[in-house]
Amino acid sequence: MLVANLVVETLPGKAQAVAERMGRIKGMGLLSAEGDRVTGSWKVPDGGTREGIYDVLRAMNPEIVEVYPTVLLDDEE
Repeated sequence: MLVANLVVETLPGKAQAVAERMGRIKGMGLLSAEGDRVTGSWKVPDGGTREGIYDVLRAMNPEIVEVYPTVLLDDEE
């Protein structure tokens, strides 16, 4: 299992919309949208990777500019 804290930069004015979409993802924890950033944590499903975090979030949210994950737990390492 992969657990990561996330800081997500969005296009101006899009943080709330991105947070709402991210909140629908399995394993996503409580999210906070402030300014042009979304913060939160995600228990990534089995088989997830650090690199995959960006790919999945970006595919769902074209308003994302950058994703900064901090991995807290990675059972694969």
